[in-house]
This record gives sequence, C-alpha cells and structure tokens, in this order.
Amino acid sequence: MYLRTKRFIYNSVSFAILQALTIAGGLVLTRMYLTTYGSEINGLVISINQFITYFGYVEAGLGTALIYALYKPLADGSLREVDGIVTLARRSYIKASMVYLGLVACLSMIYPFIVKNETTDLLTIALLVMVMGLFGSLEFFTMAKYRVLLVADQREYVISIVLAVAYIVNFILTAYMIHIEAYIVWVRTVPLASFLLRGLLLWIYVKRNYSFITYKEPADTKYLKRRWDALIMQLSVSVNSSAPVVIISVFASLKIASVFSIYNLVFSGLIAITSIFTAGVSASFGNLVANNEIKKLKEVQNQFEFFIFSITAFLYACALILIDSFISLYTKGVTDIDYASNIYAYLFVVWGVLFNVRIPYTALINSAGLYKETRKVNMRQIMIITATGIALVGWFEMTGVLVAMIISVLYWVYGLIEVVKKSMLDSDPKTTYLRIVWMFMIISIATVPFRTFIYLSPGSYVQWAINSLWVAAWCGAVTLLGGIVFDKKAFIEILTRVKGLISRG
Repeated sequence: MYLRTKRFIYNSVSFAILQALTIAGGLVLTRMYLTTYGSEINGLVISINQFITYFGYVEAGLGTALIYALYKPLADGSLREVDGIVTLARRSYIKASMVYLGLVACLSMIYPFIVKNETTDLLTIALLVMVMGLFGSLEFFTMAKYRVLLVADQREYVISIVLAVAYIVNFILTAYMIHIEAYIVWVRTVPLASFLLRGLLLWIYVKRNYSFITYKEPADTKYLKRRWDALIMQLSVSVNSSAPVVIISVFASLKIASVFSIYNLVFSGLIAITSIFTAGVSASFGNLVANNEIKKLKEVQNQFEFFIFSITAFLYACALILIDSFISLYTKGVTDIDYASNIYAYLFVVWGVLFNVRIPYTALINSAGLYKETRKVNMRQIMIITATGIALVGWFEMTGVLVAMIISVLYWVYGLIEVVKKSMLDSDPKTTYLRIVWMFMIISIATVPFRTFIYLSPGSYVQWAINSLWVAAWCGAVTLLGGIVFDKKAFIEILTRVKGLISRG
C-alpha cells in the first residue's frame, strides 16, 4: 500500500509541474496568437486541433485496453508477458500512425471548404491541417508504446518529466516564431522538434529500466479484445471538449469558436489542475483489482471521490468569482469580437463541476475494464451532445452549445454512477448524489458575497493575482468547513491517510 501511495505522490507532483507549465504557456501563447494574428486565426488553429483530435481514435482504444492488460502481469512479475504486450503496442501504434497520417491528408483537402472562414486563404488552411496533423502521427510513432508501459506500472511521473522538458522547448520555439510574426504555418511546423526530443528521452529511460523489453516476444492479440468498448469510453470523455469547437466553427463562425476557446482555456486549466490529483489513480485501482482487494478498493474509492469533489468545489468557486475580470484583462485590446459574457461563466461552471463527477468512476472503469458495461451510456452521451449541440447552435450560438454540453454530461454521469455502483461496488449511489448537491452549495455560498456587495475590477495582472489569493483563501475556508460539516468521516479518513504517509517518510 505504501508503494502505491508513494508513486501516487510522485505522479501527482510531477504532473502538477507539467500542468503548471502547460497552463501558463497556453495562456501566454494564446494571448500572443490573438494579438499577433487576430481572433480568426486563433479560432482556426483551435478548430483544426479539435477536428484532428478525432483522428486519435484510429488507435481504437489500444492504449486503454493494453494498459488494463498490463496490470496483472506487472503485479505478478510476468516479464515475458509484459514484453509481449509492449511488443503488441509497438506494432499496433505503427499501423495507427500510418492510418492517422492518411486521414490528416484527406482532411487537409476537405476542411478549407467547410469551415466558416472570412479572410484566411485555402492553401494556408490546408497546410495548417497537415502540419498540425503530424503531431498526432508522431505521438503514435514515437511515444505511445512507452506511455502504455509506464502508466500501467504507475510511473506516469517519468512521462510528465519528459513532457515538461519537451514543452519548454516547444514553448520557446513557438513564442519566438510568433514574436517575429512568422507565417502561421511555420509557427506550427518548427516545434515538431520537441516530439523527437521526448521520444529519445523515453527510449533511453525504458532501455535502462526495462531491459527485459526486447520487442521480440510473440504478441498475442487476445489483449485487444476490450479495445472497441474502451474506444467508446475514450471518445465520450474527449467529445465534451472537442465537439463544441467543431460544431461552432462549422455552424457559427471561427470568431465565436475563438471566444469559446478562451473560456475553454480557463476551464481546461481547471480540469488539468484536478488531473494533478488523479495521476496514476487508475493504475493504483488496477493494482487493487489485480490483487482482489475489493474491500480496500471500496474504501479508497469513497475517500478519492470526496477528495476530488472537494477540490472541484474549491476550484470552480474561485473560477466563478475571478473569471469575468480575468477575461476582461486577457482580451484587452482585442476588438474584432466581444469576449465578455457572464452567462458563459455560469454555464461553464455547471458543466465543469458535472464533468469532474465522472473522474472517480472513469478511474474505476479503467482499472476493472468495465468498458462493455458502460458502452451504451457512452454512446448515448456522444449522440446527445452532437445532436443537441447542432440543434441549439443555430438559435443560440455558443450559449446553445454550452446548454447541450450540460444536458449530455448530466445523462453521462448519471449513467456511469449507476453502472459502476451496481456492477462493481455494489453500493447505493445516494452518497454521490448528495455530494454533487453539496458541491453546488459550496460554490453558491462562496460566490454570494461577490455577486451582492464585493466587486472585483483589477486594472492589471498583478492586482488580479493579489485578488485571486484572498479569493482562494475564502473559497478554501468555505470548502473546508463545508467538508467537515457534510462528511466528517471521509474528511478524517483522508487526513489520517496523509498523516500516515508523512510519518513514514
């Protein structure tokens, strides 16, 4: 148990560093895109990126299925079996990278004619699609097989460190290219060098620490039997962030897509912060499942759920208070479209809170391989967000898409909770539903003073940062007190776990 907890800490800390770099870098680069190239180019880059995201599914659930397949042989020390699974991963991802590249080439010929574009020429759009698509192909070719092994072995911290180094290189190259106002296609091409760097670093680490990996052990395709159901699970998670931009860029405009992307940048950052505390959790749960420690699994899952819900309540309370002033500062000087709208903040917060509810359940699904059991729920969720989003965007533009996101995620989390609680944990979901209500109560209580008699209007980022510190202190106090009052038992259990970890070193 100590090793699992220790690796969880390593994974969380390293992932926190990576997310801090990614969030900060993303804010800086997006601002540079807006001020240098305008909202349309920013919206174009975002929408192409989201379109290309869908091509990632040519892996057809490979990663998730293979990670699950590795849990038991790693726990049992069956090195030949591990080698065979990693060999299968390598071969499968090479094929996937080739298919991915072909799809990108097709999109580059079609996309320029379907996007709502005002000023950007067709050749530039086509070249952007090709260049940005190379990132995904290189991801499969250079890194995916290492990710499968390291995630399953609870060593995500290695991936995070390598990605952090590569991101710094990527950021420097991109910022320089924007600074000199280079052609947008070159801006997206030069940072490809960072992919080669991270592939090399991971190759060195795996060669030194997993010397038994030869890529020669016979690869048994039986490990891929869950891949298609795992694919549906992956798609249902990412469609929440990728589908809205695609729908807006095709049925509304690139400028509105840019507005969505700015708000989404903030809330994706919040999801990334939450992810800091989830790094390696599926692997830890998978280790418990592999060792048949079901009672321990139920105990840990309950504590994890309360912890994630508390973090969520705190983060989204802060966001609802601070986002209006942040958006005003961030888009200052950008006049080609209005970015400020209070309703967007409220809708994003509702969606974000509900989206985070699925975290403890997707972790359990991945650890136990419950992809077939949740297949129908995931498929219906995808259909709901797509159909409802397209239906509402014509009438209400971005607001309609946000409403569609909330409707779909409501159905989704309800379905996941019911399936997991009944098929795996054999427990009443009542506690989870009460905790969801509790999260919204915490957010409401924390934000009331700032909607009635306290108004924030910082004139600079420094003033905004100072405001955010005491807002965070206030929201933290409300969340802490609310946690003690609402679920004192889970609160004490988490404190005990943390104290035990500290006392052991």
